Amino acid sequence: MNGFEESSLIVAAGDLWSQATRAAFLDAIAEGQLPEEAFRRWLAQDYLFAKGLTSFQAVAAAKTPRGSQSLLIQGLVAMDHEMDWFEANATEMRIDLSVEPHRICRRYVDYLIAAAYAQPFEVLLAILFGVEVSYLVAWSRLKPEGPYVQFIERWSNQHFVEYVQGLRDLAEIHPHSNQQQHFNEVLRHERDFWGMTWEG
Repeated sequence: MNGFEESSLIVAAGDLWSQATRAAFLDAIAEGQLPEEAFRRWLAQDYLFAKGLTSFQAVAAAKTPRGSQSLLIQGLVAMDHEMDWFEANATEMRIDLSVEPHRICRRYVDYLIAAAYAQPFEVLLAILFGVEVSYLVAWSRLKPEGPYVQFIERWSNQHFVEYVQGLRDLAEIHPHSNQQQHFNEVLRHERDFWGMTWEG
């Protein structure tokens, strides 16, 4: 979609790409058969992941040269709104967000935070692109309908598409030999995270 799958990072990722963007959890939404337990687990764990991602993005923005910072700063503002959105939905649905992170969620966040401080900004751009483009494509495979329509639309709308396009462009403008390695690592974490939301 939107030329994303022509990205050199996605092409070079091979089968990891489809593993990160297709999941039983999403299939169950499409079929109208998602167990409530799986949805509640996903929302709580995705909220905890988003908290970690916000910290990653803050460090990435700080490391990125001023001429390329604007989009990352916009992304941080969007993450602040997203945290509010998660919290409002959790309150409405009576979902406890104070749960412990699942070991797979914790491992993903730990990876992001370690990379934020250890890797150069060029690699961080590829990591952030990987996180966002895999989520965009995964949710965009679903029709915007049914009881989870607001969640589908949140990660498939045109504004999000344009944001992810901007991240792709930044990663391409600032290449680095380690981008592919870390892009692939993001896809492995995405694959495992989706599996956790379905299997527990």
